[in-house]
Amino acid sequence: MLVADNTGLGTGLAIFFIAWAVIGIGSLVFLIVALVDIAKRPDWQWKMAGQEKILWLLLVILVNFLAIPSLIYWFNIRKKLQAVEAAAAKGQYGPGHMTYGGWEPVPTPAMAPAGWYADTSGQAHSGGGTEPGGRSTRRRGANPPPSRLAAQAPWPAATAASRA
Repeated sequence: MLVADNTGLGTGLAIFFIAWAVIGIGSLVFLIVALVDIAKRPDWQWKMAGQEKILWLLLVILVNFLAIPSLIYWFNIRKKLQAVEAAAAKGQYGPGHMTYGGWEPVPTPAMAPAGWYADTSGQAHSGGGTEPGGRSTRRRGANPPPSRLAAQAPWPAATAASRA
């Protein structure tokens, strides 16, 4: 009778160790798969999803008891990252492009206010006129008359004659 009792115990221990090995190996495999997926995702995806890449790397590496952090990442956080990636690919964040630093919008060109025009120097100048109330809309200092340009020269004519 003792032999029959020991046979059941041996079978139970064998099943326990096989299950423990399958769970341990499965947990290790899932840890590696999750780490590869976390590491391959660029930082801008994590920022746009409101998650921290370093936090999830540390959780998966250090707290991987029965692959619980890996499972949470795989079925919850990864879906958020995929949604951000799909939205960015469709252009839902506006015109721009994705970088490792985040979403970088296309810079809008500087526009001159209404009523202003660019001269040959590339600077915007007003066409003149008056506002309600009689104030001049011409910018002060923009396109001074030629007589003022001569007066603003760094060397007056008298100084140049005295140097000779």
